[in-house]
Amino acid sequence: MKVQPSKFIECFIMEQNMISVAQGTACRGYVPFASTFAAFFARAFDQIRMGYVSRTNLKLVGSHCGISIGEDGPSQMGLEDIAMIRAIPKSCVIYPSDGVSAHRAVDIAYNTPGLVYIRTSRSVVPVLYPQTEEFTLGKMKVISKDPADKLVAVSGGVILHELLEASRKLAEEGIKIRVVDIFSVKPID
Repeated sequence: MKVQPSKFIECFIMEQNMISVAQGTACRGYVPFASTFAAFFARAFDQIRMGYVSRTNLKLVGSHCGISIGEDGPSQMGLEDIAMIRAIPKSCVIYPSDGVSAHRAVDIAYNTPGLVYIRTSRSVVPVLYPQTEEFTLGKMKVISKDPADKLVAVSGGVILHELLEASRKLAEEGIKIRVVDIFSVKPID
């Protein structure tokens, strides 16, 4: 926004219009990234769905997902966003867990034709991955594994950090679990 203000369009709290503006810019050859709280994409679902019907190259970024944003209240919590976007044929859903995976998610979205949704969290989380880590659409990341693993636990986003803490506590009790970062919700391997 500050580097190239002419490439930023502020739509305020009009998510339906924001999606229509993004689709219009996509039709003009740009690769738009429309961003709002994940919960508010629900009110723009018809426009998002029609973007798929029109084969629009649309990228969505939904923040404040899940229940980890307590200070913003329940009306701001995006809970149905994954189900909503996954229901659209040929859509992609990416759920990064740290800054490195979020950066890679933007690269992947930009280079993937069609509807791509990036689900982000509000919470500040530690970095899990080195800057050189590679991510692939359709692939999960095994974070920890041991031949003695008793189960596999899969998570993403901010909750992955909670899962890692739980796995450390279980390991202290002699229970090993494999921890997997889902990263690519759709497609999924």
